[in-house]
Amino acid sequence: MPLVLFLHGSSGLNEQTRRYQRWLNEALGVATLAPDSFAIPNRPRYRSPATIAEYETVHRLRQAEIQTALAALPLLEWVDRQRLVLAGSSEGAVAVARWRGDEFLGRIIYSWTCEDNYFVDKADNGFAEDCPILNILSDSDPFFGASSEFNRGLAVLGDSRAALREMANARMVILPNAPHTLYNLPAARTHTRDFLLELLA
Repeated sequence: MPLVLFLHGSSGLNEQTRRYQRWLNEALGVATLAPDSFAIPNRPRYRSPATIAEYETVHRLRQAEIQTALAALPLLEWVDRQRLVLAGSSEGAVAVARWRGDEFLGRIIYSWTCEDNYFVDKADNGFAEDCPILNILSDSDPFFGASSEFNRGLAVLGDSRAALREMANARMVILPNAPHTLYNLPAARTHTRDFLLELLA
């Protein structure tokens, strides 16, 4: 089966994540793996606003989760390793954007703007120019939006226009009045479905 490797946000694995996984399987016939970042012993945590060093410690750990999951795939004979997709939300989406490997057909980035802001030392995006990307954002994201209290005084767009400008296979979708965690919204599901059906065809 094709597989979506999904990295949860800072709230961890929860019912939102499980609903998303069930939907991918039942509606699209796609399997998912969602590593539990908080199962890691002595996993570092933060409370925003935190220092850049605290955020970056977590971002490095989330990158390692992708590497660990990829290393485990040979044990899962039912996974079609030619049809892998990397997806994540918020904190998890930072790792998705930064990943430098070419193991995945495409990436889905929920609620992360792929730009320099309070949450990262620098965006440090790792995707290639021809990488298929679906980026879904809220027009009023309380964390990464242009008017976020955490971004006060920083030159941010609050979206991924600059990061994705030269990428012919990238789509940025901005949902009006959407909450930060938005991947289960009907509009987000529609765009996700269309992206995956095209990518995995």
